[in-house]
Amino acid sequence: MKISVCIPTYNQAAYVGLTIRSVMVQTLLPDEIIVSDDCSTDETWEILEKLATEIGIMSIIRQKSNKGLAGNTDDSLRAATGDYIVKLDSDDALFPDYIKTLSTLLTEHPQAGYAHAAVREIDHNGYAGEPRRLLRGAGFVTSENALKWALKGYRVAANILMFRREALEKAGYIQCRQDFAEDYFLSVCIAKAGYGNVYSPEILSAYRVWTDQGNVRKKRKLAEINGLNAVFNYALTPAFEQLSWDLKPVERAKQHFAITHSGCLSWDVYNQEEKRDLETAILQLSSTPATKFYIWSHKHGFGKVIELYQSSSATIKKYVKKLILTKPRTR
Repeated sequence: MKISVCIPTYNQAAYVGLTIRSVMVQTLLPDEIIVSDDCSTDETWEILEKLATEIGIMSIIRQKSNKGLAGNTDDSLRAATGDYIVKLDSDDALFPDYIKTLSTLLTEHPQAGYAHAAVREIDHNGYAGEPRRLLRGAGFVTSENALKWALKGYRVAANILMFRREALEKAGYIQCRQDFAEDYFLSVCIAKAGYGNVYSPEILSAYRVWTDQGNVRKKRKLAEINGLNAVFNYALTPAFEQLSWDLKPVERAKQHFAITHSGCLSWDVYNQEEKRDLETAILQLSSTPATKFYIWSHKHGFGKVIELYQSSSATIKKYVKKLILTKPRTR
């Protein structure tokens, strides 16, 4: 099988070289590395040009205009000629057995549209943090189960995946042009096309986690909610309709996400106009009485109580998950 590695990048001069070199120390080397630069304004392009002279299998795409995360990633995936295609962000890194392990899993499971694995978190200095593993067994899940699980979110440890090109083609690559949840959208489209996925609990890559300096992530909340709207309205709902499944679970999931994200209406990083835009997007996701109650509560000063409850619940779930994942297995 021919293997490609696609690395979309934008202003990652500090890390893109490390990312590319992590591909070149694989126990099974890829046939090509495609790096797509989305009009970086730092030294990214100069670094890529230098690396391309050293690495014979590496080619570079230089976008003529900034296409955004979804558009740039889509272009890099479409340019790949491999049967299996790794999508790797330019601040992350592969561990040596990543390609060998996941390509083997895809070969063993021909109905898997992508393979994924546990990851190790690293910070901006490269220091190791917590492992991320999914609360599921190793191996293959069917397309039907993948769709059902998708109601709870994007079910990967991190967005470092090896795709089957055939599955990408049948899914239409990245059809979503929202620069948030486009990866979640693609996973649903792959399941809708009839492909499951296969998971390894081995830690095979490093995923960089950024501190939210200056409330950057909070300020992207509208994009996040719009991305969820795209996933549910244009991917999950059509998938359930295609299979003639009951849409009530979809509506319940939309309500859950709407209630969860309604907390942003009490944040002081937004002005009133921005909060109106956020409220509109939340109601587009779900306009049930329960959603409206949470919106009203956050707008009238009860947000801290709700957030405390939600935070406590999330902490308990995280602790229980950690206990389950670290529990010794008996034969």
